[in-house]
Amino acid sequence: MIKNILNVTIVATIIFLTFAISNAHESENTNSDNKETQADKRKREREEEDNKIMEYVKTINSNPEDVDAHFNLGIIYDKRRRLNDAVTEYQKAIKLKHDFTDARMKLALMYAGNQMYGESISELKEILEYDPENVNAYKHIGIAYFKTGFLQQAVDETKKALEISPNDAELHLSLENVYHSMGLYDDAVAELKKAIKLDPKYKEAYNNLGFIYYEQGKFDDAIKQFETAIGIDPKSVEAYSNIGLIYCEKGMFDEAITILKKATEINPNFPDAHNNLGYAYFNKGNKEKAMREVSIYKQLIGR
Repeated sequence: MIKNILNVTIVATIIFLTFAISNAHESENTNSDNKETQADKRKREREEEDNKIMEYVKTINSNPEDVDAHFNLGIIYDKRRRLNDAVTEYQKAIKLKHDFTDARMKLALMYAGNQMYGESISELKEILEYDPENVNAYKHIGIAYFKTGFLQQAVDETKKALEISPNDAELHLSLENVYHSMGLYDDAVAELKKAIKLDPKYKEAYNNLGFIYYEQGKFDDAIKQFETAIGIDPKSVEAYSNIGLIYCEKGMFDEAITILKKATEINPNFPDAHNNLGYAYFNKGNKEKAMREVSIYKQLIGR
């Protein structure tokens, strides 16, 4: 999970402007040939999926106990956001094969993706009955507890995953997220440093570490972390946006505008960059550009 700096005062200041231009946001131009190619590709994939659905349904009609057919059909329904149909097929596969942990994991992740965290946890715990060393089950139970605000339980489950897989940088990042939410900054920083040691190119870990330093007022240290993230991924819009906001807080509005414009060029649909750019323009006295950016920001967040 990447944390993006979103300064509440900044948001309130810009949106407080008494009028705003209704300027439709223009996304990046896409070559028409590429558009046609992508459309053709999506159409072809859709047709292939339709054929697979017919094949699996035909197989199930002839053999209702074909576990793999139910499972594979569930995957396609899941992909197409046909929630009820996907659940039905996964459950049929599980009923036929109780220890079908792949089906239970698919079902659990689908539940989580639809914010049905209680159902997700139940399936994940069933997996652990058959596979007590299943790292992903502990990991996703931890994430589900985190999402629902049961932070100590999230810590406990994530630590269980780390006992099995101590060199998993992503697990250390997950634990950091929980510690950060609990206000345990030293523990959070320690987990991020472990993640970075395990994976020196872990962009998200540098972004999160920069975020913590930002919260602690260690602006220069935060900038170093965000710059490292950019060194790993020159298109890390989060890092550019975060540096831009720090420049704003330091009163370096010209530098902020330069780097925030870069962020909006990388991803014109990243709301925070437009919000922060609007704030920088506002403080430079350019209210017209400030209002344009806040208008884009409000469009992107649906306000």
